[in-house]
Amino acid sequence: MVFLTPQGFSLAFSAIMHGQSGGYFAEEGLDVHVEGGRGAAQTIQLVAAQQVDVSRTGGANYMIARVEQSAPVVAIATIAQTSPFFMISPEAAPIVDPQDYVGRTLGMASLGGSMEATLDLMLRRNGIDPAEVRRERIADTPAGYGMIEAGRLDGFFGNVSTATRLQAEGLPITIEPLRDGIPGQVYVVNDDTLTNRADELTAFMRGAYRAIQDMVERGDDLGPVIESMRSQFDIPGSDDTEVAIADLKGNRDLWVANGAENALRNDPEQWDEGEALLRAAGSLQSETDLDLYTNAIWDAANAG
Repeated sequence: MVFLTPQGFSLAFSAIMHGQSGGYFAEEGLDVHVEGGRGAAQTIQLVAAQQVDVSRTGGANYMIARVEQSAPVVAIATIAQTSPFFMISPEAAPIVDPQDYVGRTLGMASLGGSMEATLDLMLRRNGIDPAEVRRERIADTPAGYGMIEAGRLDGFFGNVSTATRLQAEGLPITIEPLRDGIPGQVYVVNDDTLTNRADELTAFMRGAYRAIQDMVERGDDLGPVIESMRSQFDIPGSDDTEVAIADLKGNRDLWVANGAENALRNDPEQWDEGEALLRAAGSLQSETDLDLYTNAIWDAANAG
């Protein structure tokens, strides 16, 4: 089974990387090959084309693709229950409130992907035309701060890993979590894969769930998990164990925001709210009979 991340390898994807390096997928009879992607939009396209089996992408851009483009992909799990992104800006000119974004130039890893969808939704919810904010594509790494120092950016979107590393360096920055009311990050599969390979997907779900539960039960003792993943994956910044543990804990908080027992489960109320917000913002305009998500695989993996 091939799993595609939205952007390279980072500790944000530990549920899958630990599932593989920790042997959880193997115990479920699966050999999961993890590939690093090049943007959240690509992950949907490759699943739709059945070039990869499972991928991770942002909840907002997935719902838009599913409803507006009738993309043949469906969400089988929510990994980040809330947005995994932060706005990182200089202390001298912080970007905190929606009005702070107007007229600014922001960096993000995926134009047309989940970061941009999060930004546009937040702006529209606050009555701001997204065209009033300029965007540049940059890598989601601590190096983005150098572009702020050089005056090329006013701020940039970063994930938990990037925010944790910059914070550890003690730089004069403001880190503001983003809350858009949408399921943060989801796992998606092709409609045909859901129909024809339900047993494999159930094994995949069970392996990922077990990997998450192991990281929850370990508490702060995550060093062995990081070392195990490093033995198989090139994870930037993971050689600093103290910072890497803080990074992994920050991501873990997103996975278990609805309770550890509900890790990976799609929350129906959250999905209903997310769809309503996207429709109110004008991001969703078409009607559809397609299911936006299913808990059938999660239920099968957790039966008994």
